[in-house]
Amino acid sequence: MIMFLFCPIHFYASPSPFCFYNQSLILLALEYVNGGTLENIIEDRGRLSNKQVLFYASELVVGIQFLHENGIVHRDLKPENILVDEQGHVKIGDFGLVCTGMYGVNTQCGYYGTPGYTAPQVLLEEPYDAGADWWSFGVILYEMATNRLPFSPKGNLRQQVESVINREPEYPDSLSTKLRDLIKQVSKIRINI
Repeated sequence: MIMFLFCPIHFYASPSPFCFYNQSLILLALEYVNGGTLENIIEDRGRLSNKQVLFYASELVVGIQFLHENGIVHRDLKPENILVDEQGHVKIGDFGLVCTGMYGVNTQCGYYGTPGYTAPQVLLEEPYDAGADWWSFGVILYEMATNRLPFSPKGNLRQQVESVINREPEYPDSLSTKLRDLIKQVSKIRINI
C-alpha cells in the first residue's frame, strides 16, 4: 500500500490530509466535522428562524456554485448530506452520485437522488443539468423554514411526479416575504416539464 501526505486523488469536499491506495483499495483520511448535519439541526430545532435559513442558504449557494463552476453536479443534495462544523459553517458531503464534466449545456439522464429532494426532470428521467441541484437547494430552503418537505416523497414514482408538477407548496405566515420570494424563485427551476 502506498501512503501520500497529500492525496493525489482529487476529493471535492475538503482536502484529504492522508491517502492510502493500491490497485483495489482507496482509503482517505478526512476532516472530522463534529457539528452533525443540517438534518440533525432541523430535527433538533424544528423550523429554523429566517436569519438561520438565510445563513445556511448563503453558505450552500457558495458551495453549490463552486461545484458547478468545476463541472460537478451533486445530484443528492439534502440536509443529511450537509455537514456542519463546530463554528456552524456548512460543508457539502456524500459525493457518491456526482456527475462530472457538466459544463454549460451538457446534460445527464437517469434517476438519481433521494425522493422528496429530486428535481422533476430527474424524476421523469429527462435530460437535466446543474439546475437539478438548484431544485434540491429550494427544497432544502423550504424544509429549513417549515420543518417539512414541500412535496410528498411518498407513493410510487408517478405519484411523486404528479405531486411536484401539480401541487403548489404551502407557505406558512411565519416566513418573511423575502424568504418566501426566494423559495418561489428557486422552485421556478421546474423547466422542461
